Amino acid sequence: MARFQHTVTLAPVPRRWFESCVVTLHDLAESIEAEGARLRLPDGRRLPELLLAQGAHLRPGARYHPENDDGSGPDIDQTLTILAWDRKRETALELVTLDDDPGGPSHMACTLGLTSAERPREARLAVKVQAGGGSWTKYAGGSGRLHLDLGKWWSQAAGRGRQRATPLTGRLDHALARATVTAVPRPAGDGRWCVTVTVRVRGRSFARPLFPLAMTFMGRRARGTFSTALDDAAKQWNDQVPELLRKDMEQLPQELVESLFATDEQQTSPSLGR
Repeated sequence: MARFQHTVTLAPVPRRWFESCVVTLHDLAESIEAEGARLRLPDGRRLPELLLAQGAHLRPGARYHPENDDGSGPDIDQTLTILAWDRKRETALELVTLDDDPGGPSHMACTLGLTSAERPREARLAVKVQAGGGSWTKYAGGSGRLHLDLGKWWSQAAGRGRQRATPLTGRLDHALARATVTAVPRPAGDGRWCVTVTVRVRGRSFARPLFPLAMTFMGRRARGTFSTALDDAAKQWNDQVPELLRKDMEQLPQELVESLFATDEQQTSPSLGR
């Protein structure tokens, strides 16, 4: 087994801000009305690039497809499905993407869930990638899942949680390896979060006896890559999150709506915080 561990310092996100943001996003989604396949915003404008393909808007089972770039109809290779939409209980979405490339067709399913919008307690993410086309395709796919206990996260970040609590846990599975992931926050002296990420990796199948040997030669490089990737992610977080937190929550829905209509050049401008 190989163990990787690295600590990064992150700008904090207040719990009340996060909870208000969740409610705001639900309000925005519920303000959209369906007219057949078309979706309309409260001001009458059509929501661009998204079509309702099946079911009632935001009801469990509702399916959406993005619109083809030429406006010829839905892109059926991408499907967004509402699995649950209940503010008191659960919100869950599934995004499925198909790639019918003859050289390597693939299927990816991503599920995002939150319990619940009125009082967020847990968030989860699951991803599964399957490839088709031959006997070796199982080595091109895999799955992963993350679970975040929001209550434990903010308690740990404030220094009030149990010392051994792990608010964020996850697992990645591949035919040749399995990895477990944990992330634990603690308060930094300046009010920020110190987050320690730990990954443990084991080989599987015929790679299991070869894995320790590979780590002997590549372990140092792998640990350096792991630390660099986390440092880069932390830098992006610290560059973007404080600016987002300064935004007026009442203006956030309008900014999100306008970003849907912005050109590519406008979306990359500093005014949109990107």
